[in-house]
Amino acid sequence: MKRWARVLGWTAGILLGLLIVAAGGIYLVATSDYLRGQVEARASDLTGRKTSIAKVVVQWGWTANVRLEGIEVANAKWGKAPYMLKVDQVDFDIRLWPLLGGNLVLPRLVLRKPEVQVEVGDKEQLNWSMGETPVVTGAAKALEPDNRFDAPLIGKFEVTEGKLGYRDPKRKLELDGTVSTAAGKAGDGPEAELSLKGKLEGQPLEMRFVGGSVLMLRDTEQPYPLDLNVSFGATKMTMKGTVQDPFKWTGANVDLTLSGPNLSDIYPLLGIPGPPTPPYTIVGKLEREPGLWKFVQSKWRVGESDLTGEVTIDERRKPEFLTAKLVSQKLVFEDLAPLVGATPARKTNVSPKQAQTQSQLEASGDLFPNVPLHVEKIRAMNMDVTLDAKRVIAPPWLPVQALSFRVLIQDGNATVKPLTLSVLGGGAIAGELGIDARTDDPKVRASLRLTDIELRNFFRESRYFDATQGKIQGRVQLAGNGRSLAHVMGTANGHMAFALGGGSVSSLMVSLAGLQIFDALVLYVAGDNRIPIKCAVSRLNFQQGNVSFDRTLLDTQKSVLHVKGQLSLKSQAVQAEIDSDPKSFDLLDLHGAVMVQGKLRTPQISLGRVIPIPTPVFGSAKDVPCAGLTQEILSGP
Repeated sequence: MKRWARVLGWTAGILLGLLIVAAGGIYLVATSDYLRGQVEARASDLTGRKTSIAKVVVQWGWTANVRLEGIEVANAKWGKAPYMLKVDQVDFDIRLWPLLGGNLVLPRLVLRKPEVQVEVGDKEQLNWSMGETPVVTGAAKALEPDNRFDAPLIGKFEVTEGKLGYRDPKRKLELDGTVSTAAGKAGDGPEAELSLKGKLEGQPLEMRFVGGSVLMLRDTEQPYPLDLNVSFGATKMTMKGTVQDPFKWTGANVDLTLSGPNLSDIYPLLGIPGPPTPPYTIVGKLEREPGLWKFVQSKWRVGESDLTGEVTIDERRKPEFLTAKLVSQKLVFEDLAPLVGATPARKTNVSPKQAQTQSQLEASGDLFPNVPLHVEKIRAMNMDVTLDAKRVIAPPWLPVQALSFRVLIQDGNATVKPLTLSVLGGGAIAGELGIDARTDDPKVRASLRLTDIELRNFFRESRYFDATQGKIQGRVQLAGNGRSLAHVMGTANGHMAFALGGGSVSSLMVSLAGLQIFDALVLYVAGDNRIPIKCAVSRLNFQQGNVSFDRTLLDTQKSVLHVKGQLSLKSQAVQAEIDSDPKSFDLLDLHGAVMVQGKLRTPQISLGRVIPIPTPVFGSAKDVPCAGLTQEILSGP
């Protein structure tokens, strides 16, 4: 929003500068000896650049006619273009009497084949800026109208075969286009047209603006119409409507529509660090207060999620400050996957880049995506963003039914606090997340609590739902660094701890994992039943991306299952085993652990047999002291 406004502002400023040059020409003609050389000298003084004029013709009268031909204004010394401004002919009529009262009245102004070159230097300086051309820029600032009534009174304004070039090497922006006036539709008054085409960061960029004529700037009764269409790669933006005062942007009735495959792509175009998303469409009204842009009555369609809300950008604060308050009545949880570089499971709601990432993950067998975090976006703008999702649609294995969070970004340090995920059955996941992107190697942290989460809700729409009971408590304390989820997990330190104080799981589910061969043989004939759980606890210790199982066990009436082994989050692989320690006699035991090996994305489960045939075993395992162990792993450092 900011960047296209600047481009339009520069265009308007350039046209205003041309008017001032023309007015300056009148002054020079009226006060000099009319010699072309003196006109050039005065024009050079006015612009601060060497200026050449091939011919000056004046026809005197109460309404004088002035024609300047072959005008060329030199560029800044560091500029690449051979000139900053070149005009074949400036032809205008001016009423001399109103000049005595300080009013500029031009019954007619014609610019034939004007060529304007705008360049940004390596120190962010603009060749048309105050520092580069202080006299003409200062004059333009002084004469800049405060409202429509102060605009120069021009009877007829015409631009023919105008050209505009824009170069900003640092932002990899190149634009070339045309500026002209044309008759409006169905015989309406003339319109101003600006058409630009080029590249921004290697992506094709096209812009077309159609607005009311310069004459309409003076018409305080009729709203000023505007129609802007911008295409940046696959991102599309349109602005259409009217503004009562285009100089102050008051009385605006402007519809803004933004769409594309990923909201993060708007950053090069608008300078706004949008989050990664599935394909989206956003519509709303664009309003303006002094130093403040407002996007109100907005409706968002992101993937399959719907949102409404208001976004404001305060340009008075440095860096600029964005505030957004969004509410969702339907949030599809998978649409949040791009926030961590992952891809939504639905193939119809992914961008080409996201589909490519998913294919790479499937080919490598990795679980964590290596999509880079652009830290410069987090540093670009401070933010206060809230989202309240009243209803969350999540996969069957994730029982989240609502979520809310607040994101604060201050000078590159982002905090998600509070973060609350409401879970089916009354449980919750709450805490905070943080990303410190003040350096090129961002630090990421997570501190979460899991409270009273029903175990059975993780098995919705499965045959194990009815046989599963119990409530999970948990704690997550992790910190890592890196520019992608894969890098962060590969450097993670901290721990995750979970506990289930009692309940049950499906016996068939356990048996199919090869843990109780005798139960499996019976259940294949008789069907499913429950295995009561006395206690289940697990603590995973993270050290530089290496994860070890600490006090990870499942205590049932028949046996205690112990898990040991390691995960490597750098290689995204697991090597673990599950041993069964029986409490009583078991007729058919294989004396072997269940082995889990391979990539985290698709681990292989096998039985490590010590004796090739089942044999009886007399168990001696004791019940686990669940209460003390639960308190120990959940409250420990």
